[in-house]
Amino acid sequence: MIKLSYLGYGAGLLLGLVVVLNSYTTVEPGHNKVATLFGRVQPEPYGEGLHIVNPLLNFVSFDLRQLTYTWEKVQVPSQDKLKTSMDISITFQLQAQKTPEILQETGQLNDVVDKHISPKVRSLLREAGKTVTQSQDFYQDNVQQALQSYMEEGLKEYLEPKGLVIKAVLFRDITLPDVVTIAVIQTKERQEQLEREKAQLKIVEQQAQQEVKKAEAREMAAIADANAKRTEADAEAYRIIKEAHAQAEANQLLAKSVTTELIRYNAVQKWDGAYPQTFMGDKTDGLILNLPNAGK
Repeated sequence: MIKLSYLGYGAGLLLGLVVVLNSYTTVEPGHNKVATLFGRVQPEPYGEGLHIVNPLLNFVSFDLRQLTYTWEKVQVPSQDKLKTSMDISITFQLQAQKTPEILQETGQLNDVVDKHISPKVRSLLREAGKTVTQSQDFYQDNVQQALQSYMEEGLKEYLEPKGLVIKAVLFRDITLPDVVTIAVIQTKERQEQLEREKAQLKIVEQQAQQEVKKAEAREMAAIADANAKRTEADAEAYRIIKEAHAQAEANQLLAKSVTTELIRYNAVQKWDGAYPQTFMGDKTDGLILNLPNAGK
């Protein structure tokens, strides 16, 4: 009897210890816990800190901090039937008061991601890709912004009633199909070659314009030189004409001033007193006399 009494006491002590150890729970910062009792989810979650609880409860912890999940190399088809690979990251947060509902309807956090977020992300991406005409359009900023807005609105509409708050949707590492990548590279190379040719043509045009300007300058210089020579020749001709006119006028004046009386007067002025040795009449049959040594 004594041994059975000791065994019962020990069992009771052990049971009491187990009860005491299971009569409280601690919740980490940024988390909460949802309790279940015999498989039934309790409606109120436990917040951060120490809680005295029913030792028969089981707990599931939920991370309430901002979380980011990334899906890598998701294939998104566009209207041209080509698939573009991209990484998409979703930042979200669980609503604390809805964690019991989440546990009841879906399960733990990984179940939420696998059953709700991931399928919806892929579905929305396929639908969004149908609005893109060509796969290379995924590189355009306006297309990425439209895609981001479409994803955010679609995820919020679907997930917020389930207890998830969508914070951000980000796209990274967009990779076009190989055939498009090659075509884009070739197009870029052609554009660069065209730009180089345009630049070279511009240089040639500038050089040609410089040559034209030089030729125009030489032509203007030649015209100016010719005009100068023409002006000089005109001035010389004018001088000669003026001198000729002046000489002619002088000759006319001189001719008018030479009279018979003036000639006789000049002869008298120059006579040295000797008679001429030769005398000629004023007619063709006049007499010619030679008066040698007539004396003064």
